[in-house]
Amino acid sequence: MKKTVITILAVLTYLVLTTCEYDRLTMPDSNDTSKIFNTGEINYIQMNPVWNDFYTPIDIFISLDDYIFVADSGNQRVVVMDKTGNTVMSDNSNNNFADLYHLSIHPVGLCVDSKLNLFITDKSKSIYTWNQFTNNSSNAGEGNDSIAVAIEYRNPDTEELVTITDWQESYALEEEGYIINEVDYTFDQVKIDSILGVHEFYSDDLHPESEYISIAAAPSRENAIYVTDDGEQNIQKINLIRSAYLKLSDGTTVWQHKGVRSKNIATPGTGAGTVNDPKGIFTDPSGSVYYTQTGINFGFHKISKVDEEEELWASMFTLGQNEILELDRFDDPEDVAVDDDGNIFVLNTDANEVQVFDAGGSFIRKAGLRSVQVDTTVQDTIDSQIVERDTIMTKYYNDILDHPRGIFVDNGVIYVVNSGDNSIIRFKLSSDIDVDLDDL
Repeated sequence: MKKTVITILAVLTYLVLTTCEYDRLTMPDSNDTSKIFNTGEINYIQMNPVWNDFYTPIDIFISLDDYIFVADSGNQRVVVMDKTGNTVMSDNSNNNFADLYHLSIHPVGLCVDSKLNLFITDKSKSIYTWNQFTNNSSNAGEGNDSIAVAIEYRNPDTEELVTITDWQESYALEEEGYIINEVDYTFDQVKIDSILGVHEFYSDDLHPESEYISIAAAPSRENAIYVTDDGEQNIQKINLIRSAYLKLSDGTTVWQHKGVRSKNIATPGTGAGTVNDPKGIFTDPSGSVYYTQTGINFGFHKISKVDEEEELWASMFTLGQNEILELDRFDDPEDVAVDDDGNIFVLNTDANEVQVFDAGGSFIRKAGLRSVQVDTTVQDTIDSQIVERDTIMTKYYNDILDHPRGIFVDNGVIYVVNSGDNSIIRFKLSSDIDVDLDDL
C-alpha cells in the first residue's frame, strides 16, 4: 500500500510542479519483462481504497442510477454498492436489494438495462432476471400487489373493445392506437412473489450444451439482450417479450418480460467477427456489440448490424488495419468495456493488464500497471556525436492485478474485478486526479 501512495504522490508532484522528486530504486535485472516509458506521460493511477469482502468475484456493472452490481460468484450473491464502496441492502429511495444477496446460483455475468432489469448468467443454459423498480418498497408492498388475467383494450376512434389473455397480442393493438381500458386482476401471491424475486428469464431447452457466460443489454429501442455462449460457440440475441402485467401496491402498473431466442449474431469460426471461446461482451448506444474470446487468432471483436431488414452483422475492424485486431495481441482477455467517448478497454487477463484503444481501434495506453520512477542514462546523437545524459523514466510492472475477470468504465474511472485476490480495484488517469488525495 505504501508503494502505491508513494507512486501517486510522485506522479502528482511532477504534474503540478513539473519537477521530479522520487525515491530512487535499483534497476531490475536485464531479464525483467516490464516496460519503460518517458516520464511525464499521462497514465492510469490506482485509486484507494481497494474494495474487498468478495469471494471469487467475476463481473461488474454500473447502472444508470449509479449503483454498482458485482457478481460475487463464490458467495452466491450479487453485491450492490454505491460509488464510495459501501454495500447497499436498501436506500432512502426505498430500493430494496435484499433478494440479490441470497441466490441459489453462482453468478458469473450480469448487466442492467434501461428498464432497471438486472440480468444474470451462471454458466448454464439459463438467464435470470430481477427488476429494481418493481422491488422498490414504495411501489410493491406485502400482499398488496396483483397480476392481470385479462386486459380489455379500447380504440379511441371507433370505441371498439378487444379483450386479450395472450399478452403478445398487445403489441399489434397498441401499434393500431388501442389503449388499455380495463384490467381483470387476480391476487396470486405465489406467482407475484416468483415474478418480484430473482427468477428465470430464459432457458435454452433446445440447446442443452449452452453455457451463457457474459451478458449485455441492447439499446432500449430494441428490447433485447446479447449473451456469449461458450457451449454452443456463438453470440445470441434474446428478445424481451411481455409475460405478465402487474399492479403494484401504489397503483402503478408495469409489464414484466421473458426471453425468446431471436438469432445468433456471430457464429463459430476463426476469422474477424466469428466466435472461438467467447467471454466478455458489451454494447454501445449505436447497437454495436463488442466481445472478447480466448480461442485462436483474435482476442477481440466488434460487430455491427450492416443490414437492418435482414439483420446481418459484420466485423468493424480489419486485420492489418486496426491495432486492436492484431493476431495474438491479447492473452486470454476475459472482458471488455467501452466509455462514453467510444474508447475500448480490453481486460487482458493473463497479462494482468488493461489495454486501451480509441474508437478506431488504435492503441492508446495500458492501465492496471504499477509505475515507479527510475534514474537511468540515455544516449542521444548530436552533431554526429553520441552524448549520454541522465534522466528519470517511468517503469511499469504487471503486479497490481491478479487474474482480473470483469471491467467497467464510468466517468473516467476503470473498475476491475480482481478475482485473484477477491477485490475490486479502480484506476483513473493521472491528468484527471485532483491534487487532493483524499478521494484516492
